[in-house]
Amino acid sequence: MRFSSTSDKDPSTATFVEEPKSTRGINTMSRVVKRKIQKIKPVVEFNKSGRPHGKAAIEMQSYIGVLARTRVPLVDKK
Repeated sequence: MRFSSTSDKDPSTATFVEEPKSTRGINTMSRVVKRKIQKIKPVVEFNKSGRPHGKAAIEMQSYIGVLARTRVPLVDKK
């Protein structure tokens, strides 16, 4: 938000000017989609406790988040 004044000396004449909202934008993870189309499957490594780790695990988790945001509708039962 910012305020614009017709007169710099008189703050009582200031008017509100609404700036356009900046949004985050959609993330599609195009490099993951390209690999999926080319049927290239990265290997996800797991540690001793069974948790995924490494670069492939991070991309997998991010892509799952993208799928959840784009495919699962948010419904308010109230």
